[in-house]
Amino acid sequence: MTGLLDHGSLKFLDLLSPEVQAAIEAAERRHTYEDGQMIHSSGDDSDRLIIVRSGAVRMGRINPNGREAMLAVLGPGHFIGIIGVLTGRKRNQNAVAMGDTTVGFLKKSDFLSLMKKHPEIAGAALPITLSRLNVALSMLDDLRLLPLPAYTAVMLLNMHQGSDVPGVLQWNQSELAVAVGASRVSVGKALKKLEAEGLIALKYGAIEIPDVQALSDWVDAARAAHLSH
Repeated sequence: MTGLLDHGSLKFLDLLSPEVQAAIEAAERRHTYEDGQMIHSSGDDSDRLIIVRSGAVRMGRINPNGREAMLAVLGPGHFIGIIGVLTGRKRNQNAVAMGDTTVGFLKKSDFLSLMKKHPEIAGAALPITLSRLNVALSMLDDLRLLPLPAYTAVMLLNMHQGSDVPGVLQWNQSELAVAVGASRVSVGKALKKLEAEGLIALKYGAIEIPDVQALSDWVDAARAAHLSH
């Protein structure tokens, strides 16, 4: 899997001035992980902010039946763990390296000191956090209201925002099933329905979206139909 799943959220580093980026870089400690290595586990202390420097980090949880539910795949420029750092709550997700991945660890005390010295850090962190919260609430509504084909289409649209090649998602059906949180068989049936509608094309190890706007319009129609029931 080479695609990201950042749900179109803003990148922390992109919102900071070069001066503040340099201050963060000077304070952080970097570590490189191999593909599949655990960066932190659910239940760990939230004593450090994580900044993705290269590669990607898969965020997810293990549900009661032992199946992984992937919540996001975040690439360079994104931060991880802001809520835990600010509230003291323990990690509630696993973070796993996707490919060779380098992250910067910024201790809570250093982050708070930098935020006090450079208010633009808080100005950047707030809209990112609110944006992610809005995405989470929207996904919760979609998961509750939409049938699996429509929810799968929502996830495809989210994945497309992080795709390097417009209209092509480098995800196979097994990986997509983890992101959707359903069985591979169920997601396969959902994809076949979308393909029959002419909205996607299934390729080996990839999914093509010939017309992103058409898929988006189809999702909007599905939402409207189920809200009217």
